[in-house]
Amino acid sequence: MRKALTELLGGENESVKYYDIDKNHTCQVSLSESIGGSGETKTHIYRVSESTLRLASSVLARMVDPASPWRKDSDENGNLAIMLHDDDPEALEILFKLMHFQKESIPKRLGLKKIFQLALVCDKYDCVDLAKPLISEFAADLKEAGTQEFWKGFYQYSFNLQPENEEHAEEENGIGLHGSDKPNIAKMLLYVSFVFNLDKVFPLAYQTYLMIWQPKAKPEEDDEAVEGPTYLPDKLYVHFMAEWEEKRAGLVKSVNDVIKNYTFGLIYSNPGRCKKNNDCTICDIALYGSFIRRLHYKGIFPIKEKSDALSLYELSERIKAVQIGHYWDENHYVNVPHNQCMRAFMKGLMANVETAIRGKKVELKGFKASLGTKRKLCVLKEDEEKEEADAKKANKGDAAT
Repeated sequence: MRKALTELLGGENESVKYYDIDKNHTCQVSLSESIGGSGETKTHIYRVSESTLRLASSVLARMVDPASPWRKDSDENGNLAIMLHDDDPEALEILFKLMHFQKESIPKRLGLKKIFQLALVCDKYDCVDLAKPLISEFAADLKEAGTQEFWKGFYQYSFNLQPENEEHAEEENGIGLHGSDKPNIAKMLLYVSFVFNLDKVFPLAYQTYLMIWQPKAKPEEDDEAVEGPTYLPDKLYVHFMAEWEEKRAGLVKSVNDVIKNYTFGLIYSNPGRCKKNNDCTICDIALYGSFIRRLHYKGIFPIKEKSDALSLYELSERIKAVQIGHYWDENHYVNVPHNQCMRAFMKGLMANVETAIRGKKVELKGFKASLGTKRKLCVLKEDEEKEEADAKKANKGDAAT
């Protein structure tokens, strides 16, 4: 019938693509995809088995349920039709093939981006176990991400917030672990390792992404513009944001405490902290003035306002890169601060910075054990809330009678 319709229209409709997953299909799943910024859309139609969807996914089972708001009969054969949104077409095709035991027709190698998109749909439709055997075949390719050596390259950033230039771009059919977009690679590996239980990769990906994640595009943006990695499950997202806030507050405090202490000492004429001469107070003035000037040079003074678009790694590196200068007398002899005072000053500052960014142990099993009930689709949640409200209203009416 489709072939006859295509011939009648004079050719294949490029805005619609069909996937005949099950020749004896009883269900038709439609997915709309936006093409670029032109406003045009392409429709992907997957012909699958309704009973297979019921068995494979608890979320899809609710969609094909007779009482579901998604269910509707669309053709003369009475086949069920449902509409999905915001999914990757290729990842959805792989998922449906896995559901219908067609693993042999899936590409032998998948790029990291495709594995990430597959993890998204598996997590969304509650069928992660279906893809785990497939992901285990790529374990050797992802094994490198379970080593500390691999993640060292993710911290080599210049001060203009650009990643280092690398020769290895993400290959179309390769794993693409060595691309230049380090934050995106870390994000994908974090999510993939969480969904598919990659125990060795997860803690390293978590710590790395926590340090290199950039909260704002521009410092002048409102605090409301800051959004964490919202693709993560709720508990992990809350933990990520709480730890990031804690580390950020620690870094800001490590600088502001120094400024506050020296300001207080200079104003109230507290005894000097000079390591060479107890009666010397000029060292304090020299250290205070030089420190603030160097913070200006690094673009982080005042530290909170000027550093809101920096990652934890970038901010900590700028603080640690501060170099206190010497003030010279007329004869060009080093006067202040004394070297002993400067070393003590920087040692204390570095210790506070290291304490602020020190990583906490994160274990995948700990998160998995206490995640609780799985997330629901927004439409399902809204529908259930509406039903609950209607039921309460009906109960009140019965009580009144």
